[in-house]
Amino acid sequence: MLIPQSSLEGDSSDLVPHHPSKAAGEGLGEAAGRRASERMQTGNFVMDLYRWFRVMREAFGAPFLAVVIIVYGISQGYAGTMKTLASNYYWKDVQKLQPASTQAFQAFVGMPWNMKPIYGLISDTFPISGYKKWPYLALCGIIGGVFLWALALSTPSPVSAAMLMAGAALCTAFPDVVTDATVAERSRITPSFASDLQTLSWGSLAIGGLIGCGISGSAVHSLGPRNSFFLISVAPVMLLLAALLLPENRLPKNLRHIQFGALFNTFQQFRRTLCKSSIWKPALYIYLSQGALCPNISDAIFYWMIDPVVGPGFSEQFLGLVNAVGYFAMFVGVALYNCWFVRYTFRMIFFWTQVASCGIGLLDIILVTRTNLKLKIPDHAFVLGGTALADIAGKLQLMPMLVLCARLCPPGIEGTIFAFLMSVSNFGVTCGSSFGALLIKLLNIQREDYSKLWLAVLIQCLMRLVPLIFLFLLPEGTVDNLDCAQLDVIDDKDEDKEMPELISCSDE
Repeated sequence: MLIPQSSLEGDSSDLVPHHPSKAAGEGLGEAAGRRASERMQTGNFVMDLYRWFRVMREAFGAPFLAVVIIVYGISQGYAGTMKTLASNYYWKDVQKLQPASTQAFQAFVGMPWNMKPIYGLISDTFPISGYKKWPYLALCGIIGGVFLWALALSTPSPVSAAMLMAGAALCTAFPDVVTDATVAERSRITPSFASDLQTLSWGSLAIGGLIGCGISGSAVHSLGPRNSFFLISVAPVMLLLAALLLPENRLPKNLRHIQFGALFNTFQQFRRTLCKSSIWKPALYIYLSQGALCPNISDAIFYWMIDPVVGPGFSEQFLGLVNAVGYFAMFVGVALYNCWFVRYTFRMIFFWTQVASCGIGLLDIILVTRTNLKLKIPDHAFVLGGTALADIAGKLQLMPMLVLCARLCPPGIEGTIFAFLMSVSNFGVTCGSSFGALLIKLLNIQREDYSKLWLAVLIQCLMRLVPLIFLFLLPEGTVDNLDCAQLDVIDDKDEDKEMPELISCSDE
């Protein structure tokens, strides 16, 4: 799950657990909770893992676990890493684009991830034949497969190719929203298993990503970028299986029509919540810090890295290894955050991770100017070490952001607000890619001329310090001791005063 928890969540009575009713599910949660506390006591990792899966299967059923593994592990983890490498080579070798054009098209392809709250609204408001979830999984599986096969079997124009890739991204993001809502519902019914469900989700994503990293380099090298999309199309095909397996009860007849009333009420509540300074201030900082002020020039660096004349000339297999190292480094970042950084305030964590991101980014200047060779440091070792450091810093920045977003969500529309905050973060990344495409164009960085690439790297790193000016937008306090005064609910009569220039909040 490239961007976790999202979506509007329907009433938990609309979707019951795999086994019994909601009330029985609560009893199951209590009993399973007692077993969960005993499931990791043998000291044998394989046996502990087997017992853990057995308890999870008893609590939720094998079909539901399979859906989580397919959506997060295969559709996002495996296919996501495969698609990243294949699309980079596709734009360069098949479409023959310059770095600036590739960066711009990549920004467009990522746009569907910026609209996750809309997908939640659609699935909750427009049931298909009385079902809110599995029909959308099936549709995304069919349409996503068609888009990927079109990329593999033809060579469309760059604009058409970007549209097909964006459509495939939408068919990945929509199932993510549906599954996030389902996982959230199961977590509410069996709260003792909430952390276990997150472990399954993130574990599936990580394992799928590592498998994709191991396959992607050899696949692109042997099959080429176009034919690699055939391997990626396994993911949408598996979504069809997920649709068949997803446990979902059909809605009562009186709820099978389009529910515009519920949509209007949710939108009104969302609008009033967004007007509160405790929501829009952190949201603004998340948008600014996730890339809106920081140009992303990753595609220009990619072009340079695989150039055998002026660059290191890295192979597809090595770039797959680099992605794998990044995944392992993310685990290190999570461990460091949970063991050490969680005790610091949000402002302090964001300050130092932003500074670290700037400092680590400056290592790219050493690489593109070939100074590392003068220091007797091989390109391969330098890139692997830099990638590990960058991903550790990135995870140290991501974890508190996720925690902060979860703490900001008010009761009643938690899923909608969380999806909105995640979309704000994704939109910041998209803006950063567009900003980077403009920077690459202005510096005239092309496939034949990388003389100013070092300057683009320097500008990118220095711009990462700009969000520090806006740290005052974040609430004070640590994860466990957040300044609750900043999260208080604001009376409707005061909403007009919160953000008059950004959102109109007049009373109805």
